[in-house]
Amino acid sequence: MAQAVNEDLLDSVLLTTFKINGRRYKVLLNHGTLIWETEKSPVTRYSLHLNDVIGVDYDHSRDYSCCSNTQNRNTIEEIGTEDSIEEFTSHSHSSFLIHYTFKEKNNKWVYCKLSLAHKEPRMVDKWLTVIKTFMKGFTQRPKNLLIFVNPFGGKKRGLKIYEKKVKPLLDLAGVKVDLRITQRANHAKETLLSENLEGFDGIVCVGGDGTFSEIMNGLIIRTTLDHGLDPSDLNCEYPRPKTRVGVIPGGSTDTIAYCIHGTTDITTAVLHIIIGQSTGLDVSSVHNQSKLLCFYASVMSYGYLGDIIRDSDNFRWMGPKRYNYSGFKSFIANHGYEGEIVFSVNESSAPLDSKCLKDCRRCQSQRDLSELDSQPSPETNELKRIRGKFLMVSGANLSCACPRSPNGISPHCHLGDGCLDLVLVHHTSLWNNLRLLLTLSNRMKSIYDLPFVEVHRTTHFTFQALPIPARRSSDFSVWNCDGEVVADTCLFIRTHCQLIEVFFRGVESCLEDEESGCFCL
Repeated sequence: MAQAVNEDLLDSVLLTTFKINGRRYKVLLNHGTLIWETEKSPVTRYSLHLNDVIGVDYDHSRDYSCCSNTQNRNTIEEIGTEDSIEEFTSHSHSSFLIHYTFKEKNNKWVYCKLSLAHKEPRMVDKWLTVIKTFMKGFTQRPKNLLIFVNPFGGKKRGLKIYEKKVKPLLDLAGVKVDLRITQRANHAKETLLSENLEGFDGIVCVGGDGTFSEIMNGLIIRTTLDHGLDPSDLNCEYPRPKTRVGVIPGGSTDTIAYCIHGTTDITTAVLHIIIGQSTGLDVSSVHNQSKLLCFYASVMSYGYLGDIIRDSDNFRWMGPKRYNYSGFKSFIANHGYEGEIVFSVNESSAPLDSKCLKDCRRCQSQRDLSELDSQPSPETNELKRIRGKFLMVSGANLSCACPRSPNGISPHCHLGDGCLDLVLVHHTSLWNNLRLLLTLSNRMKSIYDLPFVEVHRTTHFTFQALPIPARRSSDFSVWNCDGEVVADTCLFIRTHCQLIEVFFRGVESCLEDEESGCFCL
């Protein structure tokens, strides 16, 4: 975490008695940590690191400032001169607010506020100034965001989410926003390809996986073109965009938001973005035989999930329920699709690996290598060929967990290890398909234990649908790519290690969460 805090400020110690919730507390600020404890027994102590503070300001509702009441405004008018007014108002605040984040269970972060009151306004000014000065050193925090809101995704709550939950928190944190409301498919992508992005230190979307895919594709292609490279070049080493990206859930499944934030809670996503910590996220490119089709961040899936997304397009009027309806139809149909997959064999085994959690060593080792700016070594791994009939073929960049599938399609898939997990579900009976769905929906079970499922870790693979030529159209499925349809049946998919930087504060195992509570008004 890059912070440029003045050394004298880091060494400064403040100790004062404040009133908090009507009780007197001794409050200590030392080395970026705020500690307050009751003066009388039984002694109760609380602490808060300034890293978790998103903003501080005067508490106008509880002091004697000009914002408090009519009596004070009349007093100011009697003072007369502008200088006198400034002098009066600058020393008339008797309390201030600390706005901060607090971690609850299940990776959920909440917004809290703490009001500290003192009879001496100059003491309030001093504390406020010191904390604000300290926070200026949090240089990783975004100051100017370009935010795209999809008003049509999910339950069509995008605008309401922004106005009610996103904007108030960004205002508290002093983040400036250039708001864009998307009007059509690929609107966000087209904007990023054509407009000047200088001055933005973050690009965020309020929407689902498809909206995130738009801003990710637009940013990567824009960066590639700015470097004079051809995005459709199969061997292109795509440059990393300098601008970080973020996602605030507002879609139907919100798989990407869930994998990045550990929850689909909207407030948590906003607070992660405000705090400004980030990590590298793997992205995969998809080429057909002639050009680049797209990039994706979560999963590219052929067969069962492809059938669902293709069929659900006919029932958009149903909203998110269309996925349940189309999923049931595809489950009963139990279509199997023939295909051939060729992939590079990686030394790491997904079933023997562990989950990608906060401070993941595997992802951090790849980050350390990328910071050395070393060129990727040529592929020397052997190629493996598998031909068969499959219910589903998936290339997963993420675990693809979501509220309905807590472990996802590949529980041990990592965010930034430079690999993707190739998940092959062989065509079998309806009973085994039911086992698959029950396993995906159960936090305590893993897809790795099913005998008709293979999971291979790789850096790239090719897929060719069979037979060639097709005897009938039903021989082929389509690809579900971050919730969008890709109809090509011969593809080359390659992962790019930590190609984009995403706002991220770390995901912890929900089983390890303990009971906790915040000290808040």
